[in-house]
Amino acid sequence: MREIDPALDPRLDQLTRRTFLGRAGAGAAGVVTAAVLGPQAAAQDADRPKRALEDENLDKRDITYPSKIGEQETAIKAFLATPKTEGKRGAVIVIHEIFGLNDHIKDVACRLAQAGYTALAPDLFTREGSPPSPSEGFGPLMQFVGKIPDSQIMDDLKAGMRYLRGRPDSNGKVGVVGFCWGGRISMLLDANAPDLNAAVAYYGRISGDKSANQPAHPIDLVEKMHAPLLGHFGAEDQGIPPSEAAKLRSALKDHGQVAEIYVYEHAGHAFNNDTRESYRPEAAKLAWKRTLDWFARYLS
Repeated sequence: MREIDPALDPRLDQLTRRTFLGRAGAGAAGVVTAAVLGPQAAAQDADRPKRALEDENLDKRDITYPSKIGEQETAIKAFLATPKTEGKRGAVIVIHEIFGLNDHIKDVACRLAQAGYTALAPDLFTREGSPPSPSEGFGPLMQFVGKIPDSQIMDDLKAGMRYLRGRPDSNGKVGVVGFCWGGRISMLLDANAPDLNAAVAYYGRISGDKSANQPAHPIDLVEKMHAPLLGHFGAEDQGIPPSEAAKLRSALKDHGQVAEIYVYEHAGHAFNNDTRESYRPEAAKLAWKRTLDWFARYLS
């Protein structure tokens, strides 16, 4: 197994900036940010996006949709966010990190709804239950997801695509965006769902060890990727170095695939997650603009 990128370490999520400030109290926020979290975190504070999850101009609710594997049908839990507007529109599936469906991923879904899309964030651990607590360390989390077959995840996502296309507000086009663990999954879906219209991957694993449950990685499936792929990676990502992004870019070009792969300077893993200290506002804002431009091009 590869050495774990420090930004993937669940211990980083145990005392996020917001959690710490919440404990310290609003009155001490400025002092705490500067003295304890440092000047860089203080400077980033103003650049963190306003929580879209609190936008009252959106419809937001928890739902389930059916996914059948063999003879067994499961109600997959999910969060749905839509604009309060009439008319047909494209849809985007938002795939969570290894930590599962949380408020940050729901917030990303709401940002997409603000941009005019129907956004569905499925809980891809519905069948297994909640993942191990980050307080138990990274090992149990890796074991937990390692037991989930990629084929099961693909089936549950394809069911999500059918649900979205069956909605009366659908224009028939569906895209996907995934982060970290979800970034790899979004690339796998690109290779497994011929009717996917667009894919975006944030710092998803490109290659690695294989197993019975994970028999292939994105680099092995480039030839099968049907949807235009946009990739975002950090130049300082210790788990997915720029050489991996370059390898993916080259393979996509060799197979004539429509793709753009970007590597962001001064950014490491999870640079888009504004609830963690790995957040890098400059890279996150540029990547998000490119993401919205990508979806506007292929989901309209």
